[in-house]
Amino acid sequence: MEYIKNSDYDYIMNKYHDQSKPFDSFSRFIRRDEIFSAETGMDGEEIKKEILINDAKISHLPHSVGKAMAFKLVLENTRISCNSRDIFPAINAIDRPVARGLINKWRADVIHEFLPDVYEENDFLSSRGAARPFLDYSHSVPVWDRLFALGFSGVLEEAMEAKKKHEAGKTLTEEETAFFDSIEIAYTAIMRFLGRLAALAEQTSGCEDMGIALRNLQKGAPTTFYEAMMFEYIYFLISEHIDSVSVRSCGNFDRLFYPYYKKDMENGVSEETLKTQLAYFFMQFTAIGNYWCQPVYLGGTDKDGNTNINHLSYVFLDVYDKMGIYNPKVQIKYSKRIPKDFTLKALDMIRRGHNSIVFASEEHMKKALRYNGEVSEEEIRCADLKGCYEFLVQGGMDTEGQLLNLLKPLEYVLHGGKDGITGELMGLEEPVEFETFEDLLAAYKRQLKYLIDKVMGLVNRMEGYMSYINPLPLLSATFPTCLEKIKDANSDGGRTNNTYMGLGGIASIADSLAAIKKFVYDEKVITLSEMIDALDKNFEGYEALQKMLVNDKDKYGNNMEFPDSMLDEVVSFAVSHIQGKPNSPVRGGFWSCGMYVSRGIYDLGKVTMASPNGRFKGEELSKNLSPTMGANHKGLTAAVLSNTRLDMPYSQMSALDAAVSPSAAKGDDGLEAVYSVLNTFVDLGGQVMNFNMTDAETLRKAQKNPEQYRDIQIRVAGWNVLFSNINEAEQEAIIRQAEMACI
Repeated sequence: MEYIKNSDYDYIMNKYHDQSKPFDSFSRFIRRDEIFSAETGMDGEEIKKEILINDAKISHLPHSVGKAMAFKLVLENTRISCNSRDIFPAINAIDRPVARGLINKWRADVIHEFLPDVYEENDFLSSRGAARPFLDYSHSVPVWDRLFALGFSGVLEEAMEAKKKHEAGKTLTEEETAFFDSIEIAYTAIMRFLGRLAALAEQTSGCEDMGIALRNLQKGAPTTFYEAMMFEYIYFLISEHIDSVSVRSCGNFDRLFYPYYKKDMENGVSEETLKTQLAYFFMQFTAIGNYWCQPVYLGGTDKDGNTNINHLSYVFLDVYDKMGIYNPKVQIKYSKRIPKDFTLKALDMIRRGHNSIVFASEEHMKKALRYNGEVSEEEIRCADLKGCYEFLVQGGMDTEGQLLNLLKPLEYVLHGGKDGITGELMGLEEPVEFETFEDLLAAYKRQLKYLIDKVMGLVNRMEGYMSYINPLPLLSATFPTCLEKIKDANSDGGRTNNTYMGLGGIASIADSLAAIKKFVYDEKVITLSEMIDALDKNFEGYEALQKMLVNDKDKYGNNMEFPDSMLDEVVSFAVSHIQGKPNSPVRGGFWSCGMYVSRGIYDLGKVTMASPNGRFKGEELSKNLSPTMGANHKGLTAAVLSNTRLDMPYSQMSALDAAVSPSAAKGDDGLEAVYSVLNTFVDLGGQVMNFNMTDAETLRKAQKNPEQYRDIQIRVAGWNVLFSNINEAEQEAIIRQAEMACI
């Protein structure tokens, strides 16, 4: 691999996972005790036992302090390693010991003592594929600007200064005192931990530069490009893997890191050295191997209205391209202010296999943030991209992942309120008698509202316990509003504290309702009872009907008024009952909508009966705001026009998955065509565009001979995977999309 020595590559890739063994990226929180010297700390299982022993002694204290003490115990005792084959240290505690020791215990308290009915209903809805409500600790972003400016020591000093100011005006409550105490415990532990790492690096041959960087970070803020990357890496590891709070963005990389890069260049550091340092930074995330991939973004606009794209932006893509990796995943905060040659460079990388790059419209971000809350133009300009392609203002603490299956209410309509697979009463018990399509659509809306209200009620009750289960002193210290309010980030401490409902199977329900209207009510090809029988039997004995339904051209994504209006009807109705409604009083925000359910397209689809669009029982739902796989008969431009027909100023999670055949993107003309489609999409108000530029023939070969095609990257919803690492059903869905690909 370019920039990385072979021996170094082998060492880094085995830091956190034994590459000789099968790797499950969903279960990435696995320690490797055997490669860490016992002299550097305690065994991981011993640490977990100590966490529980210590908690029993201090169980009378607020949870924020208890968690901070557990965090401190881990940092003091986890095994560490420094090696001349890497410029970043290794930390053994990547198995979330605080979660497995304390957070799971506190979650169990809530489940069994406080909200047993809520979790019972939650599990019921999830297992039946209707919805998946859960507590989301997976989409936060620290305020990187403050962290980089202050360093760990500076963040602690500011927190203690805020405490003094509050104490001067009033007597702090026990909870407020605990809030500041937990920050002091956590950040003091981090600085001592940096000292541990520095001491080991100083004693390890070939790690002298690492020792200097770590020692400097122990004392203050980063001053070099290498120190800045080390700082971010350390924060990421201890937050994600020890504190059990996902860091869903490495921030606006070119804007944040360019001052350090530029200063190093001015001080005589060679660009080749800086590129090599960047490559080793990338390798840390490749080695950790998070299934969802670690996000980082480029672009955006500066305070003078100019693009943030700079020399480092190009270097970033160059290094990433030559390494041939897909993790971290790259997001571009896109507008036409971005130089054309930079956009073409990114698009060229995509057509050569780097499908991890995604374009998110900066103009839509501004529109949505203005719509969803009273935030300043400066906050809007500096808003972070995060996760798959969501966004929020810096210091915001919005949760998401409350997933709702839009096909399930149709099952209830067609079965008198019962689940179409199990026969259990899940919705409103109503007769299956609809003289007109309008009657059926009205019944669908009643069932949908019933499900929406149920999910929102469950989530509001659960989110009231977020800070009880997992208080966030590490993250809260980076949020100015948390220090001002003396509130945890999970308890109304963020700049925004909203909850997002992800709607799943959007094209699936639109196409299904369109099929019922067309074939049952308008053309009378089949009766409603026959349609229901066909769905109940998963089209066995109705093969000709299934073929007719799946091949019908009246489907969303082809710029056709009829199916597109069905989608608009459903989405607008759902939004009217979600958007702006209050979330948990403890959080003090509101509900909003996104058109995205992550892996819910598979997990919820598995327990969803056959649908009137020709989909078989158990198959995946349509993803994002994209056409159903294989339904886009008129090409990408038509899909763009269907996608942008909807006016969704509120949405933060709506993407079009664009399939482009490699032949259509070939040469300069092909690249210009893709560039034109991207800009048309943004001009028409589109939000996010993912690209897959692969041909079906190559993917079929990769299915049969995976060892020969290990490097094929595929964009799945909001993250990237290797095609050979996904199951056959998911591969088939990607192949169907590729078969329809064209400009």
